[in-house]
Amino acid sequence: MDPLLTDIVVLLRAKRPAHGTSAAGLAAALNIPVARLNRALDEIRELGYVLQVESSEAIRLVSSPDRMIDTEILSGLKTKLFARQLHCYRKIGSTNTRATQLAESGAPEGTVVVAEEQTGGRGRLGRSWHSAPGLGIWSSVILRPQMPLQRASGLSLLAALAFAEVAEERLGLRVDLKWPNDGLIDGKKILGVLTEVSAEVDRVYHAVCGTGINVSHQPHDFPPSLRPAAGSLAMAAGEPVDRIAFYRAFLERFETLYRRFRRGGIAPFLPDYRRRSILLGKDVTIRQGEQTISGVATGIDDNGALIIRSGKREVVISSGEATLSTS
Repeated sequence: MDPLLTDIVVLLRAKRPAHGTSAAGLAAALNIPVARLNRALDEIRELGYVLQVESSEAIRLVSSPDRMIDTEILSGLKTKLFARQLHCYRKIGSTNTRATQLAESGAPEGTVVVAEEQTGGRGRLGRSWHSAPGLGIWSSVILRPQMPLQRASGLSLLAALAFAEVAEERLGLRVDLKWPNDGLIDGKKILGVLTEVSAEVDRVYHAVCGTGINVSHQPHDFPPSLRPAAGSLAMAAGEPVDRIAFYRAFLERFETLYRRFRRGGIAPFLPDYRRRSILLGKDVTIRQGEQTISGVATGIDDNGALIIRSGKREVVISSGEATLSTS
């Protein structure tokens, strides 16, 4: 958002729930003419902010829009690393693509890209991700963990776990996790994670961890082909969910977990992840390109890889598409 508009919203928000402040007072505080202030107030209204002018001609901020804009995301955000640099878009091809461009240009760790709508949102294995405007959280964060490549595979698990903890604590929803990147509620997919890493074997240059979270969707918001499998936080909770508040809580939790991850890898988080896993102890099929491996999922190792017992051999799977086998 334009810095002037941000400054005005911050000043108005600081006055709530009092009786606001006069246009002359706002203009003086910002060192701009009243005419410029009035134009800026019109722009703020166009963004979805509701302003009320009191009988005393004081301007009061009544409500804020449910939009992924920097002023709203940063208001009250308690992170120290994530979103210190924040890039917000009304529409973008893919937040992961943009974050990768920024990472390759030297953007610092914790830089976040978020969009209201993605026209080319990507899932794993080249799939597209349905990213309708105004309904979900489409976001990517740049990470620069100092660790070997094999340990970075735990980042997707970490993001999924952060989502699960926030959904359970804020909304009372039980979240199941499907290795390596899905979060489900009542069997419906709510979360998808796509982590893309630039690295050599012994060194990660950067990782971009993208998350798609379905928040406000109702069944008719999904294409017919997705309706049997896709859900949203609002559908699961049975009531509206504040996207911005949920996103702030997710960023804060993900940062907290990530700081621990940089010190000790994914191993300290595995008990919590395993407790939510829908694969462990089940017959599963893993697809890796044209190959498939079937067996019983017996564990997740300290690098975040899935362990499969296939016949008499144990197979460690670091990537692939996992599904529950049908009898």
